[in-house]
Amino acid sequence: MKKNTYRLIFLSLSLLLILTVYVGVNFYQDNDETVVLPAVIEGISPLPNYQVPQQTSLEINLPVDYEIVLIVNNYIIPSSEILNVEATGVFVWKPGPNKTFEKWNPGEQNIRITWSKVVGLPDVGEFAWKFYINN
Repeated sequence: MKKNTYRLIFLSLSLLLILTVYVGVNFYQDNDETVVLPAVIEGISPLPNYQVPQQTSLEINLPVDYEIVLIVNNYIIPSSEILNVEATGVFVWKPGPNKTFEKWNPGEQNIRITWSKVVGLPDVGEFAWKFYINN
């Protein structure tokens, strides 16, 4: 090979490296966004705007002695369908046979919860978010 061939290869690889870095910097998405939840909510799953598989269940973690009303896509979920672990304040719901929804439909899911404290001083509130179910 000639000396000019090596220079051409080196120049091409350098330009490719610069182009890769440029594209990476310009199309970088910051997925480290912090989700601001109301003070009473200790955690939710799935988080707002996340994409999740169809097997996903909703988990809402509140302090002990709270009760919730869960609304999924404008349908109130009966409390009999929601698993409530009273000792930890975790509420879990998942679509299934003989429930309000038999499965998640692909696409956007709108969730709204309202909570109220059962014991002690009244504490009521509401939080809404959405997430996406993959096909």
